[in-house]
Amino acid sequence: MVLTARTGELLWLFLSVPATLALLVMARFAPVGYRLGPEGVIVERRAGGKMIPYRDIRSVDRVPRPVAGISMTASNGVFGRFGHFWSTTLGFYRLFLTDRHNVVWLGTTRGWIGLSPDRPDEFVERLSSKIARWP
Repeated sequence: MVLTARTGELLWLFLSVPATLALLVMARFAPVGYRLGPEGVIVERRAGGKMIPYRDIRSVDRVPRPVAGISMTASNGVFGRFGHFWSTTLGFYRLFLTDRHNVVWLGTTRGWIGLSPDRPDEFVERLSSKIARWP
């Protein structure tokens, strides 16, 4: 809009529309919180929560693993790091991160999932007790 106002060229206004729409979509799917629901871990997002069922979670830990990988359908830094990724060490994996330094890893039936709750140690302890009780 600034370039349109400065130059009087409407082309700049139309060129900014796809980038603005992409940012709005990314903001809707970015994680904003995590909670342990009755049936699974819920990743809170503005576009609606994403549930990871307890029955699919095989392990939970804080072992450092690389979060960098090839983005399959993902955001790599704008509003966090989230989506589907691939790397040679982890294979296909998913991230729902707001903080890449405090990652909690879930080993699931469909591969690794990385989360970044505010209190990761407490989250691991509470989730471990939930999945231990799940049939």
